[in-house]
Amino acid sequence: MKLSVLINNFNYGRFLRPCIDSVLSQAYPDFEVVVVDDGSTDDSQEILASYGEQILTVLKENGGQASSFNAGFAAASGDVLFLLDADDAFLPGKLARIAEIYDRSEIDWCFDRVTTEESDQPPTELQVTLFDKRDTLRRGGFPSLPVPTSGLSFRRDLLSQILPMSVAKDVVLSDNYIKFAAAYLGRGAIVETPLTFQRIHESNRYTGTSRAKTLRPRIMIATGLELARRYDGLQALGKSLVAGGIAETTSLLKLRGEARNTVAGGPFGDAAATEVALMAARKRLGNMLRRGQS
Repeated sequence: MKLSVLINNFNYGRFLRPCIDSVLSQAYPDFEVVVVDDGSTDDSQEILASYGEQILTVLKENGGQASSFNAGFAAASGDVLFLLDADDAFLPGKLARIAEIYDRSEIDWCFDRVTTEESDQPPTELQVTLFDKRDTLRRGGFPSLPVPTSGLSFRRDLLSQILPMSVAKDVVLSDNYIKFAAAYLGRGAIVETPLTFQRIHESNRYTGTSRAKTLRPRIMIATGLELARRYDGLQALGKSLVAGGIAETTSLLKLRGEARNTVAGGPFGDAAATEVALMAARKRLGNMLRRGQS
């Protein structure tokens, strides 16, 4: 089984070598490293050139993370594909241990949790939970998938049903869309013990930043619309996500108008505006009660 690691990079030159080296040092017999540089203006491209034929480099104009996922997938040849942000790293042994899970389990995807402690070592024993929430997703339920980009892997057949994805220069549609789509399309596994290091730093685009609060509603709305547009069975989940995003940013008096503007011309049909507005109102009221607001 050949593995492909798809690293997406934009101006993370100072983290790029530790990231790439963490993959090249993996003890697995058959894997490739595909690095997509999304139009970096720092020293990233010089660093990538220094690796020569050890990696496959894809240089492109800046188009956002989603466009990097698409480009990496198009260039990769592995049977199982791993995603990795250029400021993160794999712990030793990750590829072999995840490959073993794919070998012994009939799964389509595998997500491993991350650690934010750079000194952490891979665990001796892995806690693996098989995960099949396809019926829950069809009913509009939200399965818990708290794993960032660098902890995601997929069989090629599954990922080909998700990518290419719609692109945006910001992070409004990226790993959230991929995770929900994967959980809807196939059976998976969650590795509860971390095999990936996630770096938290001052220039994170989303995680741990002040931007997260304002981006979260946009992510929810964009993800809901795209999932419903692409997969007939995710209409209910899509409406719930859209309603949740609207509820976080819109007052009760303006919910109906915002819902109408958001769903207009979208996958639900214009008639769904009232339903989405009512869902958003319930979520808004629930949020207010939890926060102790009147």
